[in-house]
Amino acid sequence: MTGKPLCLLPLFLTICVLLDGSVFGADPALRPGYEQIALENCKVRIHGGQISRVPKALFDRVVSDLHEVRQWLQVEPKKTPIVFVEYGRTAFLAALEHLNLNEVPAWVPALALPSRGIAVIDLESMIRDPGRGFTTLRHEVVHLVLGESGASLPRWVHEGLAQSLARQIPDPGKRREIALFARRGGLVPIHEMDQYLPRSHDRATTLYAVAALFTEWTRQTWGEEFHARILKRCNPSTTWARAFEMESGVSPEVAFDRWQATFGSQVLWPGLLLDILTSWKSIAVLVIVAAVVQGIRRRRALDRMRRLEELEEQQSWPSQKFPTSDGQNTKD
Repeated sequence: MTGKPLCLLPLFLTICVLLDGSVFGADPALRPGYEQIALENCKVRIHGGQISRVPKALFDRVVSDLHEVRQWLQVEPKKTPIVFVEYGRTAFLAALEHLNLNEVPAWVPALALPSRGIAVIDLESMIRDPGRGFTTLRHEVVHLVLGESGASLPRWVHEGLAQSLARQIPDPGKRREIALFARRGGLVPIHEMDQYLPRSHDRATTLYAVAALFTEWTRQTWGEEFHARILKRCNPSTTWARAFEMESGVSPEVAFDRWQATFGSQVLWPGLLLDILTSWKSIAVLVIVAAVVQGIRRRRALDRMRRLEELEEQQSWPSQKFPTSDGQNTKD
């Protein structure tokens, strides 16, 4: 993700830092105690004492993700990227310091430096949640490959493509929220999004979700090679926006308006009703439990009353079989 935070989605949010003017410089020095492992298409740096913790699947995944994303975006590697694998937050922050980067929030498990061909990941976080961890890894790999393309991209493009290719698609609830804004034409225009993107992930979630959904729509509308063709057109004299228009026939602004109109026209009430029911789920459970408890107590009270009545009948004096001097018993 570009800038500081991203998303998860939800889905699992990550960071990508874009550094201007420092494109593919010399590799950072290898720190004492660290080893560099050469893989098929990248290098991994990890402390010697942590190598045994790394599952082989991680190395395999880094290699396969790099290959697949490069192939999808049709990008030729200009440099062998370096992936720093750190175990735990302390080691993660130490790696950032080594790279002359500031500390990041505790929720950040990984980041990418596309202009330097570097990614840093927290192995402990990946082991704790492998599914999200591998999704995060692919997200960062997309940033690395976009950096290899050499194109100057808006931040939302970086995030939209990274989320789309990593399948970090907004959940149904977030999609309905966005559709409500889209129905009124109230979404931030895509060409203005970068200036509104905040640095805190909780505020950025909706904007990043919009970028992901719009990117998905462009893939469906103009084909899977659409963004690869855009990247090929980008050069010092052709901006990404101009390349987009050359490939699609419309500007990004017009395309976004079309997507917003389409996305906002979907039927929402069944999902909104589900959201309401879900949001009241806890209260509903409490009401049901209270009703069940009340019913049990009522039945127990009735049972006690019946037993008392039966006991009273058994203890009462003989009735109509034995008439009194005043005639038959009239108490029964």
